[in-house]
Amino acid sequence: MGNFLASIASDEHHENWRTLYRLPPATISALRRTKLAPAHLQWLQSLPKAELHCHIGGCLSLEQQKEVAHAIWNACNRAEQASALRCIDPLLQQAQWSWDWPDTLKEGSAPPAERACRSAALLLHASDEQLERNLFDVTQPRVALKTKHAHGFAAYERPGELTGSAVLGHPAALAPYAAAIVQQARNDGVMYLELRGSPHKYCPLDPIAFLRELRQALQRAGAAVCAADFPAAAPRIGFLWILDRRQTKTHAKIVKQVQQALPELNNFLLGLDLAGDETQTQPEKLAPAFVPAFEECLPITIHAGEGEEAENIWQAAYHLHADRIGHGLTLADHEQLAARFRDRDICLELCPSSNREVIGFRDPDFPESADCNIYPLRTLLDKGIPLTLCTDNPGISRTTLSGEYLAAARMAEGGLTQWESLSLIRQGFLHAFLPAAEREKLLKTADKKIFKILINNN
Repeated sequence: MGNFLASIASDEHHENWRTLYRLPPATISALRRTKLAPAHLQWLQSLPKAELHCHIGGCLSLEQQKEVAHAIWNACNRAEQASALRCIDPLLQQAQWSWDWPDTLKEGSAPPAERACRSAALLLHASDEQLERNLFDVTQPRVALKTKHAHGFAAYERPGELTGSAVLGHPAALAPYAAAIVQQARNDGVMYLELRGSPHKYCPLDPIAFLRELRQALQRAGAAVCAADFPAAAPRIGFLWILDRRQTKTHAKIVKQVQQALPELNNFLLGLDLAGDETQTQPEKLAPAFVPAFEECLPITIHAGEGEEAENIWQAAYHLHADRIGHGLTLADHEQLAARFRDRDICLELCPSSNREVIGFRDPDFPESADCNIYPLRTLLDKGIPLTLCTDNPGISRTTLSGEYLAAARMAEGGLTQWESLSLIRQGFLHAFLPAAEREKLLKTADKKIFKILINNN
């Protein structure tokens, strides 16, 4: 067991972890020696989990996208429906669409509501075969797409073309979208979920209003969106606002919008994220725009080290004061920085399936990955790096958080034991972007539920 896992597993002064130490020694021993396998899927689903890295734009399955499309379509008048059908008709006549087919939905600088109607029309009127072929099949095999596919990272994103920004600009989308998110979480035992996205892309004229309406939609769907709601309603859901590296000129304006939103949405809007092509702009050049966020002491996570050198992670930590790092796969290449992450308790958000799809890592379930590098999970654990597992874009990668634990078990050198899985789950709660008192309450609730499950399974 790695230094990090050994330390938290033996540190009995942590009141919550001591709960699990009340388990019979034989149960603990069995958990430590039992390798996680597909037969444990139901066990994983039963465990309360925390999801720290989930993009709202890529979280819905194709069936859930169709539910959203029905709501949008029914809210459109006949003229809007007729216009949308004329726009997509050329696509409906073809089995194989050209690569640039998403541009059809944006023709004429379509406003968000019009683009949403066109996306809904395509979801509802294209055949299942057309959607499957042009959203997913054109990017198979989904291994190392960033370097092996002709369209690079855009190939990874292709399955998400009809969700996220394509539909969230329509007011009728939020209720079914939120309901699908809450149902997903409940089905997979996700007790705590941090969604992330770019409200300024979904509602350019009033992104704060978008967040307000999303919060209401999630609450109506049964989620807890503030400390007062938990644990009466579950899951607890918060939001991280994403800035795009490709749109640096907008950063200062967006950070000010985040600052303006905090008084009203402080318990729902939990932090900031920076995403996009790491080669575009270095964090040190972006830092001035983040100053208002620093002044607010707002939690920050940064996409860094996703196939790019560890220097990018260093920049995120030292110039943007990252509390967590999205991916961080190359951190082990920088010994001093890795030690600093361990000592400062900076957590990595690993997403095994999307990491395999984007960068390429060996996964026995995907023969095409046989020539790829071994996933660095074991190396990072052995160095004592705090980390947890996440889905990234579960609708795009067709995964769940429980599924990501099984993927990690396949991809990590030596696999994962059930005990190690429990440790990784716990790190998700420990590094939630919540006030300490609420985080402690959440963690105690999760620990008690896990203890009860393990006792009953004994």
